[in-house]
This record gives sequence, structure tokens and C-alpha cells, in this order.
Amino acid sequence: MRDVVKALMLKRALTTAKDLLVSNQEYSEIPDVAAYADIEHQWLRGYREYLETAIKEGDCIPRHTEIVDYPKNDIAFRPLARFSARDRLIYDALIYSAAPSIDRQIRRPVYSYRWNHNTGRPIFWFKPWKKMQANARYFLKSDNWLRMATLDVSSFYEHIDVEILADDLTCLSQSAEKSKNLNKFLISFQRINHAWGLPQGSDASGILANLYLAPVDEFLAKNDLRYLRYSDDVMIFHRDWTELRDVLSEINRILRARRLSMSAHKTQILEPSDAFQRIHDVRKASLSAACDIGIPGAHIEVRRYFDEVTKGDPSDTRSLRFVINRLAKLQDDYAVSWCLDNLPFIAHIAKETFAYLAVFKNRVEEVQKKLVNFMRSGASESYPYLEQRILRYFLALDLSDERMKESAWLILEDRNREDFPREFASRYLGRSASVAEAQLLRHKFEEEPNVIMRRALLMSLYESQNLSQRYLRDVEEYIPQLKWVCKYLRTGPNIPVS
Repeated sequence: MRDVVKALMLKRALTTAKDLLVSNQEYSEIPDVAAYADIEHQWLRGYREYLETAIKEGDCIPRHTEIVDYPKNDIAFRPLARFSARDRLIYDALIYSAAPSIDRQIRRPVYSYRWNHNTGRPIFWFKPWKKMQANARYFLKSDNWLRMATLDVSSFYEHIDVEILADDLTCLSQSAEKSKNLNKFLISFQRINHAWGLPQGSDASGILANLYLAPVDEFLAKNDLRYLRYSDDVMIFHRDWTELRDVLSEINRILRARRLSMSAHKTQILEPSDAFQRIHDVRKASLSAACDIGIPGAHIEVRRYFDEVTKGDPSDTRSLRFVINRLAKLQDDYAVSWCLDNLPFIAHIAKETFAYLAVFKNRVEEVQKKLVNFMRSGASESYPYLEQRILRYFLALDLSDERMKESAWLILEDRNREDFPREFASRYLGRSASVAEAQLLRHKFEEEPNVIMRRALLMSLYESQNLSQRYLRDVEEYIPQLKWVCKYLRTGPNIPVS
């Protein structure tokens, strides 16, 4: 009976991992070349069982990981771990299997990466974040003498010690056997990549990060301190400055014992008025409400705010994201030309920028021309995440451009480039390939050593109409890692663009 329950829980965890991976492509920094349509199609046709077998047999070491230096702002980066679909689903499912037990250890003032015990799924970030901000405002309004200490951990995910975390997981499950697969995955990830700590890029990692900071929560709760936490972003409320300073000092010792350190420039003690201003940006709140309600003249104020942001602090990423999203909501093209002229400086908000550009079908010709010029200038090579977004834009709008094809060939043929722009380049080429170009794509497929790229090239061959059923059968037989995409392509699908 216990084995049956365990098997059922694993099926549910894997299905949850798959559903979230597919549905969250819109929010992904590095979306999949086909929105994982092949995984979705093959899920109940053997793919889930394939993953179940791997987990049951302990085959949980990541086979393919690409570490992507993704921009945090115009000059700083964070290392995103881009796994194969197999590795990502195994990793997420292992965490989701442990998530209910982890979440029961996390105290109520923690709002990040919580688990919905009724639905068996993680809670999406937006509502918890807003609720935490509302509670912070409530604390400060309830006592005009309250000060607020804020702290942040330097490079938090990167400095999580996976061996300490493994001990935490073993303690939680009261059995090294129950947590061995997840521990094996994390230790292997760290040892075989130019990365350390928790993999970034998967929201599932946030659940483990919560467990890692549980000693901080415990200290604050046992000392009856009012606090709120979202991941490593902590707010602590108290009237006395010295008391808050002593609290921060003790937290620093707890963090150091866990191989972490507080960020010096983000750790502060704010006076009541400054604290409330930090939590509640009146102008943003009013602009957001005006856009939501549709108040006449809202676009004028949003435009004015956009001008101030773009002429002000270049590191104010939150404000830039906010105003671009508000302009998109208003369907106001005021910032289109600015975005196109400043692509290299706003690569860190590429997701928001291209969602904004996609709104304006009446300016496609202008956008197309400027994006092609950017790709042809050679400047794009330093911004692979922009190359991917540009090619994705052209694919989504089914835009054909000979100069873009030339750029796509250069990207595809450069094996020193990251995989993800090369994957989208191959699909773009397949969409409009001549017979000779399709034959060359087949040659690229056969000489490509990377199975992730081979998956994209196989889809490219399919869309070029140079992929026979005989050849698909041969690929499935001799390259077993590609059998799932082969089975999917055999059904004659319209492959989506994420």
C-alpha cells in the first residue's frame, strides 16, 4: 500500500512539474524553442513513465546543463541554469514531492514560494508579494514610531551550501534514503558545472531556499519580532534603533554559519517616514490604479513618468519594468522607438520589452527594420538573450527577411554561441528554407554533437518539409534521446512558438 501511495505521489509531482513548465513559458527568461510541445504531446504516451523509471532507479544526475550569464541590470549578471527537459522535470518533481513537508516548517511571515496544500501546487508570486507589501504598510501605519530594518543576502542562491542543505533535507525527512535523489542532483549540478549553490531559473529552487533560511525565521519568531520575508529579502519592525541593530548582528552570525553574508548596501535601518516611502510608492500606486481603471489622461502621466525614469537612474530596473508594462497595458506606443534604440542597455528587461513591442502590429515594419539592423551590426553577439527574443519575435509574427536569414545562419554555425539563440535560429531557417538550404540543415543536424540542438534542428527539418517518415524512424532508432520529439513530429503538428 505504501508503495502505491508513493508511486501516485510521484506521478502527481511529475505532472505538476510538467504543467507548470509548459504554462510558464510566457514568464520564462529563456523560453523553449517549441514551448515543450513535444513533451506535452508525449506525456501520457510514455514520457512520464520514462521519468518515473529514472527517479525510481536513482538516475537523477543532470545530463545536460547550460549555465547562462543572464543580465540583472545593464552590467551585472546572474547564472541561470538551463537544463534539458528531462533534467528540469526530474529536479522540479523531486522538490515538489518534498514541498508539502518543507512548507509546514516555514512560518507565516514568509511569503515567497509557498505551497498550496489544497491544490498540490506552488502559489504564483504576484498575490503573495502584494499581500506582504500590504502587511508592511499595515505595520507601519499601526505605529508611527516603528522603524524598519531591511536586509538582503549577497548572491543568495549561489552561496547556498548544498551539503548543509542536504543535511536539512535529511533531517526533514528523517531518512537519508528519502532525500538521496534530490541531494544527488544538487551535488552533481555543483560538481560538473561552472556554478555552485542552487540552480537559478526554476521556481522550485525557491522552495529549497525557504528551508535554508528557516533558522533566521526561527530566531525572529522566538524573539517575538514582527518581520516579513520574501526569499532573502527581509523586513523587521521595531521602535528601537539599537534593538534592530542587535537583531541584524545576530542574523548575520546565523547567515555566516550557513556560508552566507548580508549585502552591505541593501542592509539598512530606516526611520518611520523613510520606511513607509520604501514600501509604498504613491506615484506608482496611483499610475497603476489609473491604468487598471482606465482613467482618462492616464497615458499622459505614464508617459511623463517614462521620461523621468529613462533620464534618471539607469540602475532603476523596477521602475523601468513598471512603466513599460503600464504602457503595454494602455497600448501606448510612446516607448517603441526608445526601446529599439536602446536594446543593448535594456537587455535585462528583454522579456518585458518584446512583450511590449508585440502589442503594436501597426509598427511591425519599423520594428523589423531596426531589429534586422541590430542583428546585422554585429552588436547582437554580446547579447544572446536578445538574439533569441528577436528571432522569436520574427517567428511569432511569421516575418520573412533575407538579411535576418543571413544572421540566423551565422548564429547557427557558430558553436561558440549559447544553445538557445542557435535553437531559434535553426527554426527560423527551417520556416523559409529552400531545397538546398533544407539539405544543408540536414547536414548540420547530422554533424551536431549536442542533443539539445539536434532536437531544434529536427524541428527545423520538419518545418522545411525535408523530413521523411523513413528518416524520422532512423533517427528514433539510432538516437534514442530524440525518440520523443520523433514521435511528436510523426503526428504532423503545427509546432508552436513559445
